[in-house]
Amino acid sequence: MIALIMKRKLIFLVILMGLIFVVAGVIRFLANRGPKEGELRVDSQPTATIFLDNKNIGRTPFKDKVEAGEYTIKLVPESATAQLTTWEGAVAVGDNLLTYVNANLSESELATAVDVVWLEKITSKGSELSVTTSPDGATVLVDDATRGVTPLSVSDIPAGDHNLSITSSGFLSRSIKIKTTPGYRLIANFKLALSAGGAPASPSATPTPELSDTPTKAATSSSIQPDPPRPFVLIKDTPTGFLRVRLEPSTSASEAGRVNPGEKYTYSDTENGWYQITYDGKNSGWVSGQYVEKTE
Repeated sequence: MIALIMKRKLIFLVILMGLIFVVAGVIRFLANRGPKEGELRVDSQPTATIFLDNKNIGRTPFKDKVEAGEYTIKLVPESATAQLTTWEGAVAVGDNLLTYVNANLSESELATAVDVVWLEKITSKGSELSVTTSPDGATVLVDDATRGVTPLSVSDIPAGDHNLSITSSGFLSRSIKIKTTPGYRLIANFKLALSAGGAPASPSATPTPELSDTPTKAATSSSIQPDPPRPFVLIKDTPTGFLRVRLEPSTSASEAGRVNPGEKYTYSDTENGWYQITYDGKNSGWVSGQYVEKTE
């Protein structure tokens, strides 16, 4: 009988020690876990220094993991030819989620345009879309169908790829590609830029900019250029203030970069009204003939 009691005590002590080790292991694991992180990507035209809560984290284009949370982000443009305005705004970075910032910085705050897009976990199994603009009252189109005016929440948007466009009288139109996901709300915030002279900009006047899973690379060049080797094209004014360079001669092709009105580029090929240019000395892409003037 005594031996049986001792055996039971021994088994109890072994189980108790095992539980203690398990609990200690769990506590150690939780203590050693790093902070929750998300991915922050920032693009700008021109290149800018990035400050997150007043901490310098690098220059655009930027892509890195940051601790999940809410931040104040500031972009300080780097330009040797003009005095451009700094932009500052709020961003949220979710755990294991992407936050994307795309800015077109200008000489005045009124002419600066910024898109900020991120995902937020929701309890619903559906996918949602929330759109805000500065200023309010802009018209929101999803896949070319009007859904309302900002601030706007859409709870019945199908999951998948969509074209999101913003139009407002007196401001340049904005258009990006988005992907909605079940169980998440996609939040898109647009800081709109005044169009030239404050006149309304036509949303259909130029191929729309795109937001893809991979940040695009912006093309840069001097505002004053000598004529390049012929034949070349002169980039004309566009409603957005820049012209998109695409990988293929089509408005549905991915963006390769951006060029600016007044710049000149030698072209090597043409196809269906598109011109293939080398826009930064080494990379090539296609621009629409709608916004170029060719010289042979």
